[in-house]
Amino acid sequence: MKWDIASSKLGFLKLGRSEGKYELLGKYANAKNESIPRSRQMSGFSTWALSCLNVLLFLFSLLLLVVSWDNFHQQRELHNEGYTTNINYDLKRVSSFSPIFDEIDLHPRLQKFNGAVNDNSSIFRQDPSPEVDAAWDLISAEGFEITTAEASSLAKAGQDPSVLVHAPASWNRGDDAVVVQIDVFHQIHCLNELRKEIHFDYYYKNRYGDRSKAPAEHMIHKKHCIHILLQNLICHADVDLIPHNWVHYEGLNQSTRPWAEPLADFNAVKKCRDFSGLLEWARETAIQDLPTRWKELQYQKGRPVSDGSNGYFQIPHQHE
Repeated sequence: MKWDIASSKLGFLKLGRSEGKYELLGKYANAKNESIPRSRQMSGFSTWALSCLNVLLFLFSLLLLVVSWDNFHQQRELHNEGYTTNINYDLKRVSSFSPIFDEIDLHPRLQKFNGAVNDNSSIFRQDPSPEVDAAWDLISAEGFEITTAEASSLAKAGQDPSVLVHAPASWNRGDDAVVVQIDVFHQIHCLNELRKEIHFDYYYKNRYGDRSKAPAEHMIHKKHCIHILLQNLICHADVDLIPHNWVHYEGLNQSTRPWAEPLADFNAVKKCRDFSGLLEWARETAIQDLPTRWKELQYQKGRPVSDGSNGYFQIPHQHE
């Protein structure tokens, strides 16, 4: 009687008394043990893959929910402040209300300043000339500085709509339109006025002769500009840091000074608004032919009038 032992790969199997019976049991056992592990392996892999897919879908859904909630929160916050769009969201959060934030995307971007002390390559640093004046007039929106806005939007900015000057019907800006200008252009105008004062002889000598003979309104205007610029600088309180570098001045007398000195590096990298885009928007929306159209502004009896003795004085739009 013959006894057989199973293959070492499968371990001990049932033993048959004949070779034929053993072979049948061996084939059946081999097929059974090979098919079940592969099935279980495929089933396990599918379960793992499906679980990972479910986790990814859950995380993606959660991300969409967070983004949607954030957008909803932003829209509700801006709507409560009087805005109608989400553009310039970060600027709106840290600025007083202005309808212009809904009109043009100012998308702030990094920009490096030219802080050189002795570099007159910029036209804005050059001596007076018709070309220099034209450049300053452009960036101060001279001649197209006046536009209109809805009186209701000025109310959201804390202004009293009842005292505002409404645009005349001939301007075709609507019944609620009031006369406005954008503050940055007034600030640049003020800076330009101080530049002109540095070059008094070029701009004012033919009109006044000596500076001491200039009328009081001349210096009042300049002092107004100094104060406006000061208040804006203090209001925005720029906290960007100015580093210091070791600087060697080639060609200078080194016997009276050290070979290298610490000097502030004013070539700062700042996040700047799109001034060019704003300037173009202002040009497109401005009241054209301003000297003529300005004459169309006529006081209507019964409208509130501010007390001119409280520091107001006439500054013509054709500035000095």
